[in-house]
Amino acid sequence: MITLTAPRRLIALLVVLTAACTALVAVSAVGVVDIVFGLPLGLFLPGAALVWAVDPWRHQIAGPERAIWSFGSSVGIMILGGLLLNLTGGLTRPHWLILSSVVVAAASLVGWVRSGERAGTETAAGAPAGEERSRGVTRPSLRQAALLLGAVVVVAGALVLSQRTNAESSREHFVQAWILPRPSGDIFSTTAQLGVRNEEGEPEVLVIVVKVGSSDSSRTVDLRDGQEWTHKVARNLGQPVSATVAIASRPSSILDRVDLAKPS
Repeated sequence: MITLTAPRRLIALLVVLTAACTALVAVSAVGVVDIVFGLPLGLFLPGAALVWAVDPWRHQIAGPERAIWSFGSSVGIMILGGLLLNLTGGLTRPHWLILSSVVVAAASLVGWVRSGERAGTETAAGAPAGEERSRGVTRPSLRQAALLLGAVVVVAGALVLSQRTNAESSREHFVQAWILPRPSGDIFSTTAQLGVRNEEGEPEVLVIVVKVGSSDSSRTVDLRDGQEWTHKVARNLGQPVSATVAIASRPSSILDRVDLAKPS
């Protein structure tokens, strides 16, 4: 028969709260809901589950100090977990929710098992009968409050960084090329402008091959992210002009191709 001890009741409550917060954040598209129910998943619940797993009977940590350890542990878990997620698949919302849920579930399971070791002997206060807690309820010190404030600042910064990282990872990466007659719209013009823009998200060395009639030439251009390069192309009347763009490290993989057809 499973004995529902005082620690087990609180651990069960942690699991229920985690499941509720995870479900609401997963289905919500409202920013306020994400903040209200997402902050406990990052700032409290994983650390609280870990604290209950380590000290289910509150022998070592009690009172406000226990809450501080819960906050601090959550910050550490989220930072280390975020680094791991960046290495394996990116710090996205689904991955972050899975990380929080797995940590709470694993720690709660350990706490549930350990809190049943002395089942049936605890007092109404939740501690085993005949034993006193090694530490009483204490007020948080200035140092502990400073650590808590620092933890909140770190998590807030991590959340902002994750949003920027997520936006960058979802950005489309490409190289854009164009070739237009000069003056514009004059299909019988003997000059044209070739342009290339790098939107790959990082500096790239590009190989640009320009073909005018039956002759071609190539050049290598180093472009920063967001930088564009233009080049004037001369042709005889009626000659077609084309250009291909590839990354220098993969010259056989054409990123873009543009043509300026000869007038009919």
